[in-house]
Amino acid sequence: MKNKEFINICYKFLNRFIIVDKLIEQLDNMDKKNLQKKEISNINEIINNIKEISNKYHNVEDEYVIKRKQTISHLIERIKNIPKDENNEKFLARQLKDLENDYNSEIDSHERWLEVADFLANNQFFNECIDNLDNNEFLDFITQYIQAPYPPKLSQEKFEELVEVGKEKDKREALWRLAFNYENMNINFDSIVDYFIKVKDGYYLAELISAISYSLDIDKLIEKLNDKKLIEDLIKRKKEGQFVLTDEQFKKLESLNI
Repeated sequence: MKNKEFINICYKFLNRFIIVDKLIEQLDNMDKKNLQKKEISNINEIINNIKEISNKYHNVEDEYVIKRKQTISHLIERIKNIPKDENNEKFLARQLKDLENDYNSEIDSHERWLEVADFLANNQFFNECIDNLDNNEFLDFITQYIQAPYPPKLSQEKFEELVEVGKEKDKREALWRLAFNYENMNINFDSIVDYFIKVKDGYYLAELISAISYSLDIDKLIEKLNDKKLIEDLIKRKKEGQFVLTDEQFKKLESLNI
């Protein structure tokens, strides 16, 4: 992956895993020996622009930071209360660790982060580096984290190409994260829904509903279910509070279990 270190440093910042000061520090110290002069020049220009933006703001714990920590705390408690078994224990442990690290990390004030994020998201060189990734690299890149505030822009066609990569290698966690990253972005998620139904994975199907329910046609999803064990699994997970359905939708689900 060309410019892998540069892309990943910037994406860590866009995901709020590092603050502006760390972004500048890591870009300054990245290994540039295998880069072309033009690439080094572009990166140095980006660093200087970020420094100019960051100097305009004092990094304070504003309302956004406080609310974000409250949201993360709520998610942590939700995961702690999910019943554990051999199928989900490792996955939930990873989610919990990621969220706890996120809660304890330094966070930029909203204005400071937003202006630098907008600059990076619209920077020509950064976007060219993203565009040069092949589909395997692109899927791995996007799904490094559960959800990014600024995922790369995708057409439906490109999204489906990434789904096919995930299906070919049975990357269920990556497919779930891919969907979560593109919630509320006018993307159709039927191909991921259909795959989880095909492989009869109640856990990831329930997690998908939980994560992006407002972007799914839940009634249509329920109509697609035809495997008794999968239906029973979803009913059990619904009763255990792992995802939410309306009373009417739950009745439809239960009516299939006859």
